[in-house]
Amino acid sequence: MNDVTPSNRMLRIALAATLAGTLSLGALGASSLQSANAEERDGTASAAQGSSSDGGSASSTERHAENATPKDEVVYATLDGSGAVNSIYVVNVLNPEKPGAVTDYGDYSSVTNLTDTAQIEQEGDAVTVDVGAGESFRYQGDLASKNLPWDVAVTYKLDGKAIDASELGGKSGLLEMEIATKRNDAVDATFFDNYLLQISLVFASDKSSNVAAPDGQIALSGSNTQVTFTGMPGKDGTFSVSADVTDFEMDGASFAAVPFSMVIDSPDKDGLLSGFVQLSDGVGQLSDGASQLASGAQSLSSGADEMASGIAGIADGTAGIASGADGLASGASSLAEGLEAYQGALNGQAQQAQGSVIDSSAQQQAYQTALQTYVAAFAMAYHASDPDADQGAAMAAAQQATAAQAADLQQAFQTLVTVEAANAAYGAVAQTLTAAASGLGSAGDGNSLVGGIEALASGASSLASGANELAGGATSAASGANSLSSGAGDLASGAGELADGTGSLYTEIQAMPDTVSEEIDKMIAEYSKSDFKPISFTSSKNTDVTLVQFVMATEPIVAPEKIEPEPEQEQGSFWDRLLALFGIGS
Repeated sequence: MNDVTPSNRMLRIALAATLAGTLSLGALGASSLQSANAEERDGTASAAQGSSSDGGSASSTERHAENATPKDEVVYATLDGSGAVNSIYVVNVLNPEKPGAVTDYGDYSSVTNLTDTAQIEQEGDAVTVDVGAGESFRYQGDLASKNLPWDVAVTYKLDGKAIDASELGGKSGLLEMEIATKRNDAVDATFFDNYLLQISLVFASDKSSNVAAPDGQIALSGSNTQVTFTGMPGKDGTFSVSADVTDFEMDGASFAAVPFSMVIDSPDKDGLLSGFVQLSDGVGQLSDGASQLASGAQSLSSGADEMASGIAGIADGTAGIASGADGLASGASSLAEGLEAYQGALNGQAQQAQGSVIDSSAQQQAYQTALQTYVAAFAMAYHASDPDADQGAAMAAAQQATAAQAADLQQAFQTLVTVEAANAAYGAVAQTLTAAASGLGSAGDGNSLVGGIEALASGASSLASGANELAGGATSAASGANSLSSGAGDLASGAGELADGTGSLYTEIQAMPDTVSEEIDKMIAEYSKSDFKPISFTSSKNTDVTLVQFVMATEPIVAPEKIEPEPEQEQGSFWDRLLALFGIGS
């Protein structure tokens, strides 16, 4: 793992770029995430910076207050094992529409021409260079700042004990790794709120086994195991992975951030909202029944005082109770049916949302296949180039030769991101609808809404039956008229509270369709970024930016070299040692 051949170095460069979704291989030719080709870059940097000291073609007075030249930015960052930033540099790709001096802006400690030997003039935050018409110009700027849109923290445990990344190389045991990402308040929130963050870890098969990641996607990459996590825009994230490791070594964790752009179609809400209408109608009937019950109970209370003087009055009063109880039973039954219909509609919508989830295994396999095809083609094209050509020419040749594979890889990556984001949205909607259906309870649960309404309907039916029996046995009821009067008063009070409660419930349920619709729209809007317009990461003075991407990686974990002990020399016989004492060979 310590031996980095030119072939391995270029493969790492290509892989880092593809994880970020960038296909600008000319920019990649400048340097890799691990600074693998720093030695080759030094000569070009010295020549470019040396020529810039002679003065640029555009004077300071000709510079503009802003740069309206179309440009792309690829931001590369190296992190230490804990996630702290070591350095940041930006590969800028300028695409002027006419020839002449172009001034770009960024707070750079140094700049390097990655395109040719033309001079670059740097003064303050202004970088000026002459560019021909229709030509793209690439240069690297090393940022003075160490701030990225994301703060990254990586922690490790070995057999349950915390350990630094610098001490992990060559160790064996149960490795637990946690990566936490959150917004860096020192950087414009536009990037954190609109960028999809992809984190990739590769575990060598001869160094690890039993790789597990509850929140990640695990896939085979050749003979190795690759774990991928996805951080959604505007969200902090915590991702964990574990593995049994032996003589542990690992390439650094790779972080790639690209703009998240996807339009999510609103689901059909008519079926869902119709359930609320049925529920509202049922509660309205319940409210009417409760009001009738309250009125009837009040009448019963008044009539019970007179019952002692006339059985006929008692019979009339109990008939009114029976009528009110029948109305309550009918209303409660209608409400129960409405609740069950609404519950069925919720479950149906949840199943519909869950059924919309797409099996992403094909997209994942297509992405892995496209990635392997591109990397292999890039490496082959690079080594097939003229060995006497400089690195920039070799990279340009490799870029041209692998353009088709690069386009396939970009398409596979975008397809995978689209499917996974859609699945996340469908799953969230299904979970919300299922929870709402479950909250209504069941007929067998007397403490739930559905069970309580069923019990109310049963009780009202019993009350109606009893009232009819009371009317038939009015003579016997005369002796208990005083007790009935007291009970009727309590019933009137309870019925009044029920009427008030059902009235309030009816008012709240009427507002539920609008509330649910607003929540669905809010959820969809949270992840719909189709109108996002990129801004420059290096300076707000760069006003026409078409693409900004981020590629980050932590330092690799390397096992210390093992020093083999020197073999002991043979002592020889006594006669050999005696002759050697006198300098005489045997």
